[in-house]
Amino acid sequence: MLSVLNGNALRKTGRIVHQFPCGADEAIFHQGAPALGAYILCQGRAKLFFRAQRGKILLLRFCTPGDLLAGVASQEHAVSAVSVGPSVVSFIDKTRATTLIRQNPELGLEIGRRFAQDGQRLLQRMADLAYEGAEEKVTHVLLSLGEKHGVRDEDDLRINLPLSTRDIAEMVGCSRQTISQALHNLSMRNLIQVTRHTITLTDV
Repeated sequence: MLSVLNGNALRKTGRIVHQFPCGADEAIFHQGAPALGAYILCQGRAKLFFRAQRGKILLLRFCTPGDLLAGVASQEHAVSAVSVGPSVVSFIDKTRATTLIRQNPELGLEIGRRFAQDGQRLLQRMADLAYEGAEEKVTHVLLSLGEKHGVRDEDDLRINLPLSTRDIAEMVGCSRQTISQALHNLSMRNLIQVTRHTITLTDV
């Protein structure tokens, strides 16, 4: 995220960044809590999710090192962030982050570009949720995860995330039983291989 800054600006940034460790499944920030600054994932993985009024959860995306978890424009967090395994997060308070962006417009452009990309992916997800069947939804989610988190193994593409049926269910808005059946159908057609918490796309 900060690589768009030149050497001098980057060195100054090091003095205003606070890093803190997170344990597995530890909350980084909560939906509805005051947004106090910018959060950047430095090590490990995290996931962003939205909790609806009736308690249902929509898992929005998994984040990797370098991803911006939350910016500085909002007054409160629109989503929650939770670490996936041990992680390290950088935090810049809102006042200092705003000053940094004002002094380095290229950083503001980079933040805008990344949020625009996330918005496009989310719109596609919403279209999938509205108009597709369960198996199509699962297929699109697996392809998307493979694109961002995939590791090539000859012709296969292993999704390098500890995925559970619950995670996928929260990403597509279906029950875990429906997800299990969809994964079984894809596996029987030799399109994926499912092991404990690992899914490999065998025919992208």
